[in-house]
Amino acid sequence: MRFLPVSILFCAVTASAGEIREFDLKTVARLGAELARVSQTANRGATTPVRKRARDTAIVALKGKLFNASYEYVVLDDPDGSGFLVYALAHSKNKIVLGGHLRVTVSADGKKAERVDALSHSLLLPPFGSKGEKPIVVSMSQSVSNKPLETCVYTSLHDKVIVSVGMTNDNAKVWMFIGDKIYEMTPELMKQLGVNDQEKKK
Repeated sequence: MRFLPVSILFCAVTASAGEIREFDLKTVARLGAELARVSQTANRGATTPVRKRARDTAIVALKGKLFNASYEYVVLDDPDGSGFLVYALAHSKNKIVLGGHLRVTVSADGKKAERVDALSHSLLLPPFGSKGEKPIVVSMSQSVSNKPLETCVYTSLHDKVIVSVGMTNDNAKVWMFIGDKIYEMTPELMKQLGVNDQEKKK
């Protein structure tokens, strides 16, 4: 893997740490990859009556909580083995959307929204270049949780960009999302990628 020498666009996401449901890194990577895959299907995971009911339950639970954007709803199995996760994914034509996504945990019968997690409190649309060039790397700070989020994996896969996330409540750790791979940007890894060398050349 080679670090790409590009300028990182910085956007801020604000929320309180620990307010959302968190998953381990392996689950985050798997959910993000599933989001990217299922979001491209015609039914977006609502393949059975109970899954369609779960989607509709989530839509009702999200009334008044969405941002001023278009949304797609994707239904995945809950990693805990029962019920569903329904994602409201903000999207914009020809734009990369970093924030504005929400996640609803729905019961196994699809009838009850057990919790609603705002995965950011801002709708983030990183600007393209002056000539309309799509950025190679997009970046944001995250305080909504202490662990990386599956929507960052989704964004990296869906928009074919590298996503850099600085954690404001976890010792300022920085995570990089390259496709379905998640890397903690430790000093050792940064040296391996040649980040420090590039900084010295500036």
